[in-house]
Amino acid sequence: MGLKATTWDHFRTFEAVARHGSLTRAAESLGVSQSTVSRQLARLEESAGTPLVSRETPHPLTDRGAALLEALTPMVDAALSAQAALDQAPEVRGTVTLTTVGELVRWVLAGRLGSLYAAHPHVQLRILVNNRLDSLAAGEADLAVRLTRPQRGDLVSKRLTTATYGLFAARALPLGDDVPWLGLTGTLATVPEQRHAERAFRSRPARLLVEDVESLALATQAGLGVAVLPRGLATSHDGLVEVRAEDVGARDVGPVPARDFWLVVHRSKQRVPRVRAVLEWLDATFADGPRATHLSSNDSRDVTAAKRAPSRRA
Repeated sequence: MGLKATTWDHFRTFEAVARHGSLTRAAESLGVSQSTVSRQLARLEESAGTPLVSRETPHPLTDRGAALLEALTPMVDAALSAQAALDQAPEVRGTVTLTTVGELVRWVLAGRLGSLYAAHPHVQLRILVNNRLDSLAAGEADLAVRLTRPQRGDLVSKRLTTATYGLFAARALPLGDDVPWLGLTGTLATVPEQRHAERAFRSRPARLLVEDVESLALATQAGLGVAVLPRGLATSHDGLVEVRAEDVGARDVGPVPARDFWLVVHRSKQRVPRVRAVLEWLDATFADGPRATHLSSNDSRDVTAAKRAPSRRA
């Protein structure tokens, strides 16, 4: 039997089995009997001439099955979009995978998840914490929030907010030309704020390097030294104050470059209902302004206050 003998029902059944890892749960999600699922899966495997799903429980995909699922995913998403266009009030459901940095999850997103689930109770959000934008192109994620705007690939991006930076120290830390400085390493070793700190303190090595901005803030709060930090994060840690480069024996190399946060989605997925729901939630979360996100300093009152703040408080 050739592949042309297969139907969309066969593909839809296979996708459900792959998603749920169970013939029974796939049948429940499709509203058919388990025997129907078994029969349609067998027909598809007969057409393919090879097993697509292991008969172990749960049912992992074979290599051929994984390749088929990758090819089917855009078709399933397109079908969901088409169905959404027909429904007057479609119920959004399904899994959406978001990739971003851990600090953003802790500072911003975790506290706002309730609003997403209140609006879309049947959406399952998976959050992958890493610094790689290529996870979108590889199909590992549907959405990304990144500090870098993609320059290639079939990706659509939107600026969400802007983070500004300053040099911070613990209030109780005595200042002087020999104050240690703290910085970033690993995957964050080349970010603009770390490069700025290296130029400012080029006459002496860092006392501590960490691969986590929140750990950097905590070490600064503990009085281990001074560090370049996002202003929104620093102001959320008691006892941190912004200081001048001259107060700690550093060179004045100008302001730390501000950095934009970008919302990125693959063009083929931006109208999928479940993905669209999370896109809109992210947009609303950051649109609430600097007090909600703890990242943006675009509010003129915040910027003015920062300019008026003394470089050192007693």
